Amino acid sequence: MAKITLRVVRNPNLMKKKHTSISVKEITKASFETALPKKPSADNVTLDGGRINSSSWVKLVLLGTGAYGSVYLGTSKSKTHHTGDRAIKTAELSHASSLMDEGRIMIRLQSPFVVRCYGDEIAREGYSTQYNLILEYCSGKTIADLIEDNHGELLESEAKVFARDVLSGLTYIHDRNIVHCDIKPDNLLLSPTAVRFRSTGYLTKIGDFGLAMEKGSLEYGNGYGHKRGTTRYMSPELIGHGFVDFGADVWAFGCTVLEMLSGATVWGEYGDLAFDDWVNLIGHSDRMPH
Repeated sequence: MAKITLRVVRNPNLMKKKHTSISVKEITKASFETALPKKPSADNVTLDGGRINSSSWVKLVLLGTGAYGSVYLGTSKSKTHHTGDRAIKTAELSHASSLMDEGRIMIRLQSPFVVRCYGDEIAREGYSTQYNLILEYCSGKTIADLIEDNHGELLESEAKVFARDVLSGLTYIHDRNIVHCDIKPDNLLLSPTAVRFRSTGYLTKIGDFGLAMEKGSLEYGNGYGHKRGTTRYMSPELIGHGFVDFGADVWAFGCTVLEMLSGATVWGEYGDLAFDDWVNLIGHSDRMPH
């Protein structure tokens, strides 16, 4: 077997040079099981000459789970460089390829309207090896939570402020050829701010880039063949023809604004449909969200 050396990368400026060379396809779960000692130390593990240290972060509270990993509220173990709380998005290394792709996109994005990524690490936690993505923690929860807490409609003036933030974030990522592919109230996080004349008290930040695609990449190709996202927020061309472009985010943004103003789930009058029924409704009928 070829010698593989893993390095923990926490410096965003170094990530492109070192992190992108780590392939989950090359590092299988079986290779870890055969390479690790019978009773591994919790502090560090040696794998073919490389060292995997324990995590630099303490995971305090589970914030949520998704298709590509779990998210925890975390705090740094360092006593000399306290950086404040972070959101730690984590997955077992052998199942972390999608989370690594998300990290490669997010590390390049620095906008007040996009959740910031501070780097990543490969760390030993108990008897498993985890890939951790270190993200900005937005303590105000999400637009979806705000809609629910207000029992429906937000004030139009508040919806305008939130919508302007989301459009600013979309403009930023689209200018960098990134299509988010999953804009919805649950993925729009609220960060408390003391900015004057900001009536809502929050900045809205786009988060969860797990389905994002970069136009011009090998994965993106000609844009066709990608049915991805949350069905009720998918645009007609996306759900009907599998075509991903910036318009998919704009359509989903429109659905989100409708929910902020009405308090009702978009397409909610149809209930929960099977995927083929969503395709017929959104992709091939002439109906519009109410």
